[in-house]
Amino acid sequence: MQLIQMEREDWNFFCPSTGQPVFKDSGEPNSLTVRGFWFHEVPDEPELLCDELQAQWAAHVAIQDAADEGVDVVAFLKSVDKQGWVAFEITSCGMACGPVCSTTWTVLDLS
Repeated sequence: MQLIQMEREDWNFFCPSTGQPVFKDSGEPNSLTVRGFWFHEVPDEPELLCDELQAQWAAHVAIQDAADEGVDVVAFLKSVDKQGWVAFEITSCGMACGPVCSTTWTVLDLS
């Protein structure tokens, strides 16, 4: 699967296929193209994971656990072979009590 890396200062992420916002302000999916979502703080707990990815994800986690390694979301996404699916790695940075950055990975079916 193609992985597109982006840095953004906001959460205005629009589906390139539909032109609609991918998520609502509440964080719920707004686009029917969403196939999975990961957040860097809990990479082993994907949300909105579609049926087609669940078995592959479970196998990936099992391999990582057996090797006593942390879950590598990027390696998983690059290993998935689904025509028309694209993963977006979005890093947002800002200030809180100091510099803060967060990364999410969103898989969209653009076919």
